[in-house]
Amino acid sequence: MDTLHWQHKYKDTKNFLFSILNKEFLVFLFFLLVSTAFWFMTTLNETYEKEIKIPLTITDVPTNIVITEGLPDSVRVTLKDKGFNLIKYVFNDNLPPIRIPFLHYTKSQSKGSITSSEIQKILKPRLDESTTILAVKAEHWDFYFCRGNKKRIPVIINGNISAKPNYYISRCTLTPDSITILAAAEALDTITAAYTDVVNMENISESTTRTIALQHIKGAKMETEKSSISVIIDQLTELTIKVPIKTVNVPEGISLKTFPAQVEVRVAVGVRNSGAVKPELFNVIADYNELPANQSEKIQLRITSQPRGIVKAFLKQTTVDYLIENNK
Repeated sequence: MDTLHWQHKYKDTKNFLFSILNKEFLVFLFFLLVSTAFWFMTTLNETYEKEIKIPLTITDVPTNIVITEGLPDSVRVTLKDKGFNLIKYVFNDNLPPIRIPFLHYTKSQSKGSITSSEIQKILKPRLDESTTILAVKAEHWDFYFCRGNKKRIPVIINGNISAKPNYYISRCTLTPDSITILAAAEALDTITAAYTDVVNMENISESTTRTIALQHIKGAKMETEKSSISVIIDQLTELTIKVPIKTVNVPEGISLKTFPAQVEVRVAVGVRNSGAVKPELFNVIADYNELPANQSEKIQLRITSQPRGIVKAFLKQTTVDYLIENNK
């Protein structure tokens, strides 16, 4: 039953396809294809200009030479010819890479160069006689090399990093914070650091890590072209602690006493470090050598040391009363 059903279907389809109406459609389609092909051939017979990319590579580099900055991967050339020929250049692998022999184009002990006219001389024999080279983008290309000269330089952040009010930057690190570069000896003498691209991280309130590109150093090859900036943000809090006053530079046989014997210090510190704020980690001094000429005046106090991680520390009073006793 199924076989008879499909036979009828096939017969009906065949009859439909070869009906008078569909024969006319097939004829129309045939002439449409012919006219399209004719139009296409006529169009391709016209003259056009087309920019194409041709691979560029340096060859025959000596084993003791390191290319620190090479040529571009390709060169852009504008050609003029009939459409048939231009299609051949665009879609066929008809133009192999332009190979630049290293020694032939070396201009000094650390630099080589090739001009657009030299590119045209290399390229012209590969083209059909009817093809014209209208332009080669760029007038010349330079490449740099060295004989293994290297140097370690620091990486420096270029830009602005700031925290929101009531927050502060507890730590900012770069990974790596220094890199090795290769360049000609005379170039290495002038290179002191590698700089990041401009960084703008303003009013941040959360710790963040960002990968940032390093600025290109002309003629040098860097071991990496990126660095990771890690910024640790902490919220500020204020504490008040009492710190003993120490006296210094007191001559032998004399004692210097301050009233009071300790002073309050107001400390701005990150929440993470607040538990580590201890009075014994601060030094508040009264210096005998700074006694006023008129001994009725008060003595000045100074904070001379404080623990790491403190954003700001200041004395609630900067002078105190004092008493000098002769112990002889």
